[in-house]
Amino acid sequence: MLPPTIASALTHFLHHSTHTQLQITFASLNICNSQQGMLLHHLPSRQGRIGFQKLSPQLLQLDIMDSLVFRFSLQCHIYQTTNLNDMGPLSLPRPLDQGSLYVDEEKLVLSFRIDAPDPLLRIQVTHTYQGIYRLEKLCTPICGHATKA
Repeated sequence: MLPPTIASALTHFLHHSTHTQLQITFASLNICNSQQGMLLHHLPSRQGRIGFQKLSPQLLQLDIMDSLVFRFSLQCHIYQTTNLNDMGPLSLPRPLDQGSLYVDEEKLVLSFRIDAPDPLLRIQVTHTYQGIYRLEKLCTPICGHATKA
């Protein structure tokens, strides 16, 4: 049996699942850093993980576990049930800003900027996650167990 696509797994979790948390281990993660349009660093393919948590029917939290510098969480609003690209602006922790999230059948792309007082020191970061390696659907704390899909 083939694993689900990224878009279908997230759509099912957000709109049809009773689980409140989902952790996806992706088959590959590429991280690119650039400054003023010039590539600074490219971390080639490796597995990556994101935790997804439904805070409400319209609010999703993503826990980014494989950042180059530190783990962080972000939140986004979900406005339409059928199109994951219609998520609202991302709420990012400082010093991160100008975030965007793109999801399709093959990939999830998270892009954000690391802000700095000097505009010349600002860094653009792009995480590209591809392919589902493993899904773990987590119940609320009352449930007490995890299930693997």
